[in-house]
Amino acid sequence: MEQDFSHIEIHALLKENNTILKENNILLKKIHRNGIIGFWVRVVWYTLLIGLPFALYFYVLEPYFTAMGSSYDVFSAGMQEIPGWKQFTETLETLKAREY
Repeated sequence: MEQDFSHIEIHALLKENNTILKENNILLKKIHRNGIIGFWVRVVWYTLLIGLPFALYFYVLEPYFTAMGSSYDVFSAGMQEIPGWKQFTETLETLKAREY
């Protein structure tokens, strides 16, 4: 009699364990899907963040510079006039030199 009770109890515990495993599997699939979606959103975001200024310059600003007779060299020389920009570029160059 006691042995039958333990089988019933084990069977009930196995059913409960099975439902918990199914719920866990569903949650893990959602977490995995959200991780993949989050990764690709970050890739697109950083691509836009880095690529948009270059695209803006080459496709929007460069024709105006060319039409006015300016070039990137004139633009770069103008950038050197911004306060602190020269020190910033010099610091970057010294850091590059230290790496090599």
